[in-house]
Amino acid sequence: MSTNKRTPGGIITHSTVVTAAIAIGCFALAATSPQLVAQGGPYGMIPTTPFNPKVPVFVPTDVTYPTVPFSTPALFALSGIQQIPNSSFPKEDQLKGSSEWILVRARPLAEYTRPSVYSVTLNKGDILVTVKRPSNLAIVTVPYGKVSIASDGDAIVQFNNGILRVQNIDGLGKSVCVQVQPPGTEKKTIQLAPGFEFVAGDRKLGGLELRPKDGIARRHFKFLEGGHLAVSEFSLDSAIKNSDLIADIRQNTTGVKERRILSDMSKMAAVLNYTRGEGGFSEEK
Repeated sequence: MSTNKRTPGGIITHSTVVTAAIAIGCFALAATSPQLVAQGGPYGMIPTTPFNPKVPVFVPTDVTYPTVPFSTPALFALSGIQQIPNSSFPKEDQLKGSSEWILVRARPLAEYTRPSVYSVTLNKGDILVTVKRPSNLAIVTVPYGKVSIASDGDAIVQFNNGILRVQNIDGLGKSVCVQVQPPGTEKKTIQLAPGFEFVAGDRKLGGLELRPKDGIARRHFKFLEGGHLAVSEFSLDSAIKNSDLIADIRQNTTGVKERRILSDMSKMAAVLNYTRGEGGFSEEK
């Protein structure tokens, strides 16, 4: 039996009635629960909600191609970063306390120095920085930015030919922060979620910068800041298996520190596979 009704203005369908009821209910909920706020905001806005790597927080204006609607892969990519005030980046005076559990591993051709036990200046090459409690913080300085790794965080930092690449292996919340200002751009500071890779360039990035032939599988890409910044998700499983830096940790699992680091990485890989799924990653050959 039809539930449509004819009125002088036309026909009111059952679906119209349902839609109107839902709308009225939403207005009522908003009026009675003002504490419910919308999540997210245009790129460049400072979020006021706590960081949650499962929720898209760095959305939704495409600053590179403003007329192109967001795709699902782009939204997934943006869920891995959150902009924070530049003043929130860790300060040098926070580099104190125990340094026993700050480890730095480097590829053979890396050019870097250790100004202190808590800091690294990377001019060229690839390094792995791990910070485990009771150590608190380490900072890596590159030509146009800095990367901070806090307690219980592991990150790979690469700087080659003007391109900065940061991979958060297992640092939760605010554990891995990146502050950059490539030539011709404004300074940006972001928090990077585990399993995501942040790339910055002294020029516009291209496909080779987003998908290097390094044995790491990736998915869900997004360019930002006119192409000078980008974010994507990477397979932690593939990084554990194919990264030379992590291989060095695997080959020294007789040490207490190495066992703890590899255990944390493996646990995070299992968590990410369970919560985000293992499909869709591809490796550039």
